[in-house]
Amino acid sequence: MPTDKVWYFFTVILIVRGYQPMELRQVRYFVAIAETLSFRQAGKHLHISQPSLSVQIRQLEEELGVALFRRSKRRVEITRAGEVFLSASREVLLRLKQASAAALHAESGEAGTIRLGFIPTAGFHILPRLLEKIRSTLPLVSVELKEGTEAPQITGLRSGLLDVCIGHLSRTYDKIENLLLIREPLVVALPKGHRAAGKKNVGVKDLEGEFLIMPSKDVLPNIHQMIATAFLENHMPLERYQVAEHFQTAVNLTNARVGFAFLPASAKGFVPDGVVLRTPDFSIEPLDTFALWSRGNADPLVHRVLGLLKEIKKEL
Repeated sequence: MPTDKVWYFFTVILIVRGYQPMELRQVRYFVAIAETLSFRQAGKHLHISQPSLSVQIRQLEEELGVALFRRSKRRVEITRAGEVFLSASREVLLRLKQASAAALHAESGEAGTIRLGFIPTAGFHILPRLLEKIRSTLPLVSVELKEGTEAPQITGLRSGLLDVCIGHLSRTYDKIENLLLIREPLVVALPKGHRAAGKKNVGVKDLEGEFLIMPSKDVLPNIHQMIATAFLENHMPLERYQVAEHFQTAVNLTNARVGFAFLPASAKGFVPDGVVLRTPDFSIEPLDTFALWSRGNADPLVHRVLGLLKEIKKEL
C-alpha cells in the first residue's frame, strides 16, 4: 500500500477516534518496538510490562486489519505493512510534537500573527524600531501591516481586524486603550533657497504671504487642527494653502519650492537635501503618537508587542 494511502487511512482513524490517549499510546508503543525490534527493550524504555505491550500492539493490529510484526521466540520482524505504517506513524508523532510546541509558543505570545495598523509618521521612527524588535525577540511571529489613519484604525480595533495600532488621537474612544509613545514638536519645512532657510528659528513674519501645504482634515484631522489653531492664535492669516493627504506629498511640493509645510521633528532623516527643517518661533502644539488596542484584549501576543512598544517609548 502506498505511503500516502496509509497516512490518509491512519489520519482518518485518529480523527474518527477523537485522538483518544489509548490510540496515541499504541502508536508510540508501535514505533518503539519497530525501532528496537524487541518487545522487552521497548517495554523497558516505555516503562510498561511486556505482556501489556503485546496486548496494545495486538489491539492496534486488529483495528488496522494488518499484521505489523512477525513474532517468534527468538526474534521480532517488522512486516512490509508495518514498515509503511512506521513511516506514517513517525510523521504523525512529529506533527503532534510540532503542534504541541506551536501551541505552547502561541500561549506564551511567542508565535502567531500580529495585525498592526500604523500611521505614515510612524515610519519615521516607531515602526522600524518595532519591526526590528519583533524580528530579534519574537522570530516565530509574523506581522501584517495596514497603513491607515485614525478612523479606520479605531474601526479595525473594534472589529478585531487589527490587534495593535500606532496612531494619533483627536479624541478618546470608548473601549480603546492608549499609551503615549512620543510627544514631538512640529517643525517648519522650507525649500533650501528660502529667505528664512538660514535661520535657526522661523517666525510668523518669515511665513507671511507664503503658500502652506496643509495636511488633509479627513486624513489627519488632529494635525490639521493643530496647524489651524496655531495660525489663529498667532494671528497668521490662513489664506493661501493646498491640502495634501500624505506627508511625502508635502515634502515633495516643498522640495519643488511650491510652498512650506509642517512636519514632525522625527522626519529629519527622511527629507531630501533640497528641504530644511527649522524650529518655529511661535507657539504650536506638539504631536502625540499613541499605541492603541482594544480594552480587555487578553491575547498574549498583543501584550508582548505592547511590551516592546513600552521599550521603544523609553528609548525615544
